Amino acid sequence: MIWNFIKTAIFFSLIIPFAFLMNLIKGIDGFVIINLLSREYRFSLISFTVLVIILLIVFSIFGLILGLLGAVFRFIRGDETALRRFFEKRSEKKGLTSLINAFSATYEGDHRKSLTEIKRSKKYLKYKSLPDILSLSSYEAMGDVSEQKKIFQSFLKDKSTRSMGLFGLIKLKLAEGDTSLALKLTKKLIGLKPRNVSFQKTFLELQLMEEDWDGAYNTFLDLQKLSPTDKSKRNRDEGTLLYLIAKNLREEGKIEEATQKARTAFKRAPSLIANSLFLADIEMIKGRKAKAENILISSWKALPHPEIAKKFAQVEEKETPSERVERFEKILNSKKSDIETKTLKAELNILLENFPEARRSISDLVENEKANSKIYTLMAAIEKGSGSQESVVKGWLAKAVTAKRSRRWVCTNCNNQGNWEPICKKCNNLSSMEWLEPIEDLSQNNDQMEILPLIIGKDSLGEDIQMDKENFDDK
Repeated sequence: MIWNFIKTAIFFSLIIPFAFLMNLIKGIDGFVIINLLSREYRFSLISFTVLVIILLIVFSIFGLILGLLGAVFRFIRGDETALRRFFEKRSEKKGLTSLINAFSATYEGDHRKSLTEIKRSKKYLKYKSLPDILSLSSYEAMGDVSEQKKIFQSFLKDKSTRSMGLFGLIKLKLAEGDTSLALKLTKKLIGLKPRNVSFQKTFLELQLMEEDWDGAYNTFLDLQKLSPTDKSKRNRDEGTLLYLIAKNLREEGKIEEATQKARTAFKRAPSLIANSLFLADIEMIKGRKAKAENILISSWKALPHPEIAKKFAQVEEKETPSERVERFEKILNSKKSDIETKTLKAELNILLENFPEARRSISDLVENEKANSKIYTLMAAIEKGSGSQESVVKGWLAKAVTAKRSRRWVCTNCNNQGNWEPICKKCNNLSSMEWLEPIEDLSQNNDQMEILPLIIGKDSLGEDIQMDKENFDDK
């Protein structure tokens, strides 16, 4: 409403002065005489004014026609013109429509239709990168590796998509198992974007796969500057890499350098059992038993583990059982409430045939139902050594079969279980193995019940194998 009023006001503001002007000219007497080619033309003032207006209109139209013809000529020649921009805009609109259809088809899972729409959009769009990027998901879903490779290689020609092309080729090479070439490509990729966290992580994974421990350590430090992790994980990862470097140096005969790296790793992560054992072994070779013991004691304080006790026993091989138990007090005095410490104490007292003390070491675990299969096995050994009835011994063994498993190395990323590895063999994560009680399926215990007759005998299955609590307390 307001806009219509404004347009009307503008029209009358122009036409009214023009009408007054024409009326004024009409009222003036006189003529305009024009001599052209020896001929004389006489016009009244009003006729002359109209003629001038008509000529201006004609020349304007003629100028527009010449401008249009010039634009067509420049368009044909390839120059940037309004006409070219018009056709480009029209073409771009068609291309974007086809691209939207391709997105919809991809979302619906119709990858063949998506690729058809993408090819149509490339006819209209000036830049081909966006359709190519969209087509990658369809080719990947269809398993067409060759087309993916062509697209990634085409990306290398454009500076804006070069990093994406390299990253895509790296993934394809990894899928083919060609880690060495993938590593070379990743080095180029890091050169393009050294501060990209994802690229640095890929570089680190490849270096670990190629066992380039020194390179992996340097990449790890660079990655921590870009995306620092929490202190405990950082120290564990760094300690693991330093341990691997130390182990490699020892294999090369560089004992002193290996010792320095292992000591640094021990400072970073005293709970890294493999490094503690490695460092203690070097100290023992050098004849420094006291240092080896101190390393193992510190490691036990960080993470009690049976391998530490085993290595601690190897420090002094020629000793009596009583001397061994006395020396082990250095370990047993720390982490007294830990299940590994209680288990170790029970094992040492069984070695001394001090069965009452061995029983007291683990009695609270049994009473509070915190015992695992190893504890129940030790209880069977204690009852056997104490001269208890065979049914009691078999009862503890039966409990051991169906009890929860003792601690073991478990990958916190994929729950893979097995021996400790610096890099998980299943998910390739660095230092992800931890000493934990594994989460088990209860159905496994039902399967274990099938082997009970092999342990306690068929005739014992019907007997009450539960030990009387009063008898347990008295022993």
